[in-house]
Amino acid sequence: MAPPFLPRPLHRPPPDARGDRSSRADGPNPRQGALSEARLPASDASFELPAHPLSVGAARRVVRELLTVWDVPEGVRDDVVLVVSELITNALVHAGGTWIGCRLHRTAERIRVEVADEITGDAGSALPVTCRPGPEDPHGRGLLLVEALSLGWGVTLPSDRAARVVRADLRSV
Repeated sequence: MAPPFLPRPLHRPPPDARGDRSSRADGPNPRQGALSEARLPASDASFELPAHPLSVGAARRVVRELLTVWDVPEGVRDDVVLVVSELITNALVHAGGTWIGCRLHRTAERIRVEVADEITGDAGSALPVTCRPGPEDPHGRGLLLVEALSLGWGVTLPSDRAARVVRADLRSV
């Protein structure tokens, strides 16, 4: 059995014979839309982590490695890693479940980050919102960072399970 802080499974986009770096890890082919998307195939990757503080660092390492494989520019990589870190930290602090899922979807223009958490107890009634912490407040800045770094963010409550999915879209170039 793996230590509790190692993500599993990670669906990486392995290069195929043509050097294509796309992956179909979680379902059918992503829809090819704009011309620019046709030149750069969409890519998906996902992994699941236990709801444990060490999972935040593990997620940062896995996402940085994945974005490097995808040839995402360093500045964008840093922003995506920070957003993933903040969203996973929020899931740890506010959801109370036993697992956290992370999915990244890349097109030519955007990278979507989705972090799913398992809702237990009173956490089910609370949706994430940005707050305005005072200068002495030790917490409350995570979603402000997500908001500042992303093109937009939102929350979905899946109807088939007690979970919450927080997503953020960032520029991929």
